[in-house]
Amino acid sequence: MRLQALKHKVLRLLAENATNNISPQVMDTDTIAGMLEISLAETKQLLKALHASGVIISNMEGQYSLITQEGIQWLNQMTFTAHQSVQAQHQL
Repeated sequence: MRLQALKHKVLRLLAENATNNISPQVMDTDTIAGMLEISLAETKQLLKALHASGVIISNMEGQYSLITQEGIQWLNQMTFTAHQSVQAQHQL
């Protein structure tokens, strides 16, 4: 559960970075780790997993990352699914 939540947070950070800049810049791993309040090692491991799944692009050292179109779609789907789940719980 925690891993999925962290993936979602990383994608949100990278999506915000992409949408808030005319020319999106890569986000460095130190910044991501600080914003998530997790270790640099854990952040790098998380970014490698996201890179392997194709939702972000990271350099070989895992120092810089940028969300992909697939990542934006995945984030939108995760957000939509979570929203539907909350609505269903309120209807009970």
